[in-house]
Amino acid sequence: MHKNIQQFIVLGSFLALLSACAPTASSITRDANLDIVEQAMKAPRANHTETGSLWSNTGVTIFADPKASAVGDLVTVLVSEKASATRNLGTKKNKKSSHKTSVTAALGYETSLAAKNPNFKPSSALDLSNDKSFDGSGQTTNSDTLTASVTSVVTEVFPNGNLRIIGRRQLTINNQPQALTFRGVIRPVDISSGNTIPSAKVAQAVISYGGGGDLASVAHEGWFGQTLDVIWPF
Repeated sequence: MHKNIQQFIVLGSFLALLSACAPTASSITRDANLDIVEQAMKAPRANHTETGSLWSNTGVTIFADPKASAVGDLVTVLVSEKASATRNLGTKKNKKSSHKTSVTAALGYETSLAAKNPNFKPSSALDLSNDKSFDGSGQTTNSDTLTASVTSVVTEVFPNGNLRIIGRRQLTINNQPQALTFRGVIRPVDISSGNTIPSAKVAQAVISYGGGGDLASVAHEGWFGQTLDVIWPF
């Protein structure tokens, strides 16, 4: 009876280990910046004193839509990023060294050594030479392209009028989540009449694109294979 209980415990532990190792559809973690965005959306508008004028600086114009200018406003960022880099590395080393030593007198032992060993020559008792060379080369090429549009929220207005924006776009298809996060600082003058701005005109831009799900899990090597790569000496 006690043996059966032990077998049951071992079997249960093994099944639990297999369930832990089984690939599951991973979800994208929540970005901490989203809390800032939600606070910006809830920020109250500043009270403006009435001047008696029929026109308002924040009203809708006749020829263009209003642009983002205050905390909580929206602006669409047209992301168009392309980066490519090529690096060539070459190393070449060559080293030669030689050393020759002759023994003319060694307490008379050189004579007895020469008598017992006909091939021994005191004039060339030690003759060393070394020739070492190394030639290595490497090349790395990287190319990335990202095109998307992200509607971002103004989270801060600087004293000079510049705007800090944060945006996030998440799409899930067939249990495969993909998320694009964008943040940076923009100038109101760079915002077009359609309330859009190209990513090339965003300062301190940080763009993050990634995802999860079954495809992402399969694309990465398992933990056991990674462990073998670390400890395998060959």
